[in-house]
Amino acid sequence: MKRTIRLLVCSVVVATLVFAFASPAFAPVFVCPYDVCGYIRDSDSGEGISGATVELYHYQVGNPVVDATKVSSPSGYYYFDGLSASYEYYLRADHPRYRQNTVPTDWYGSNTKKDVTLRPLVQRVADDNRYSTAAAITRRAWDLNGSKNWSDSDDIIIASGEDRAAADPLAAAGLCWLYEGPLLLVNSRYVPSEAKQIVNEIRAARYPNAVTIHVVGGTTSIPQARLNELAGDTVQGPLTFDRIASSGSRYDLAAAIALRMKSKAFSESKQFPAETLVANGADPDKFFDALALSTISAWRGSPILLVSVDSLPPATKSAIQSLNPSRVIVGGGPNTVSGDVLGKIDALVPTVERWWGANRYATAIDIADEAAAESPTPWLGYITIGTAAKIPDALTGGAYLGKYSGMLVLTKGTVVPGDTAAWLEAHDAQNQACYAFGGPNSIAESTRQKMIDILMH
Repeated sequence: MKRTIRLLVCSVVVATLVFAFASPAFAPVFVCPYDVCGYIRDSDSGEGISGATVELYHYQVGNPVVDATKVSSPSGYYYFDGLSASYEYYLRADHPRYRQNTVPTDWYGSNTKKDVTLRPLVQRVADDNRYSTAAAITRRAWDLNGSKNWSDSDDIIIASGEDRAAADPLAAAGLCWLYEGPLLLVNSRYVPSEAKQIVNEIRAARYPNAVTIHVVGGTTSIPQARLNELAGDTVQGPLTFDRIASSGSRYDLAAAIALRMKSKAFSESKQFPAETLVANGADPDKFFDALALSTISAWRGSPILLVSVDSLPPATKSAIQSLNPSRVIVGGGPNTVSGDVLGKIDALVPTVERWWGANRYATAIDIADEAAAESPTPWLGYITIGTAAKIPDALTGGAYLGKYSGMLVLTKGTVVPGDTAAWLEAHDAQNQACYAFGGPNSIAESTRQKMIDILMH
């Protein structure tokens, strides 16, 4: 009996010690046993990267001198020893599936732990759902270093993220240019916590400035209750609302956005572009043409107007006449915007041209390449590329890319289409950043890895 009690007591003690040392409060502190050591980590997952080449070097007479080279272990671990106090050392980490990164070692004569993060050739920007993904994309664009200071955001654009109101935000990217603010998605039944958090951070950061939320769409898409929900938070900093809506259709709403862009640009001496963009706004399967154009709208301020395959809606015709552009660019082929509609637009303006391909993937590519070929100054550049497979991700991704004059191309969720694959391979030499917008349910992990394979060749 005594033996049983002793065994029980020992078991309890051992279990208690295991639990204690497994808890964060008793977690062992990592002590670097070498001059410099640490892990090479994936910037997205935080996991260690196996097989990364790590160079230790210093500068001598202005030239880099490599002191030693190591390859990271299966866990991503590396180390260097025997450093000289005479030099300031740097680490250069490289791996074929990642972008190279160089950092100072921060070594000053003591054992130093220094992790190095590498960005995948295709970074995923995503979260649990379309709303939190939109928030994650917004943070990447407007709060890249995570400081939460939102130093240039007195304005926020919000739009519906619901499928039933998917046409509402098609023209919203231009408002990001007009107000130089981020785009967030909300639901008619609630304001997602991630969107609310960003709004509150901006209010706090911009205090005592007033923050204005520009609401895209009517009360059916975004009810007044959602605005009351945002205003009801006890966050220091005034908050005002500006609803951009129409009493008519999605075509009227796009026209209202376009006319707002022109009038507000002139009132603030902001140069308004001479061209107007047109795309199909009737069929969700064809919305991607407008979304491919959205990066131009977000970067240049070119408004987007909507049509159907065979009809030029009165609101769109009236808006073209009011905008009086010297040029209209139609995104999509004849099955998206018919030749008859193209002819009706041609009768209103000096120049009409069509940017298109055989499918949505080829059309997005043609839009990107045509924008990059504009002279004397290219509209978009190959320095930042984003890929998307679903409408909500493409919507906020396009606004993000427009902030940096980047390009949006399209993929399927489970395979990289041939047109997109060839384009990515052709432009990798110029590409400095490539993103996959949306989680694995939008773009499968195997698809992201395939894009990385393409960029490696």
